Amino acid sequence: MLKNVTDDLEKILDGFIEKDVMINQSGFVESTYSINKLKYIIEYDILNIIDENSKNSIKINLNQVYKFENEIDKIIFYLDNDTTITLSLKR
Repeated sequence: MLKNVTDDLEKILDGFIEKDVMINQSGFVESTYSINKLKYIIEYDILNIIDENSKNSIKINLNQVYKFENEIDKIIFYLDNDTTITLSLKR
């Protein structure tokens, strides 16, 4: 992923740190995850989202993301394999 795109993504993700987040995946596999205290690391174009409390995690290969949208309290990733992953703050 391009450096400036990664920088933009990091600025958005910084607003999610230590917050409760729902992660919804839809496409060929559908699932819902709950992250109670979000922490993230981007290394080698892999976004690793970790729950600091439970240590549950999800990794997203950013090279598979062709577009992401930022809405109020929400990020939507569109992946090459017709999958979307949505991160949204719990209310």
